[in-house]
Amino acid sequence: MHRTQIYFEESMLQELKKQANMLGITLSAYIRQVLEINLLKEKQGETRLDFSEFAGMWEDRKISKSSIRKDAWNREDAWR
Repeated sequence: MHRTQIYFEESMLQELKKQANMLGITLSAYIRQVLEINLLKEKQGETRLDFSEFAGMWEDRKISKSSIRKDAWNREDAWR
């Protein structure tokens, strides 16, 4: 195993310690665990996007393909 030194903002360090303590593991073990999970997700190409904040944002609007196209063609600045 390789030893390295990392600088954390105080608030992040406190949160990391809190999480490690809740799991009953050392701070360094927790950091390794989080990094390992993150690297594995990236390697597998797993990207989870959270669209929940956008859900239903167009619900009360009458929008169709033709209305979008019409609006795009009527904009003077669309082709500049």
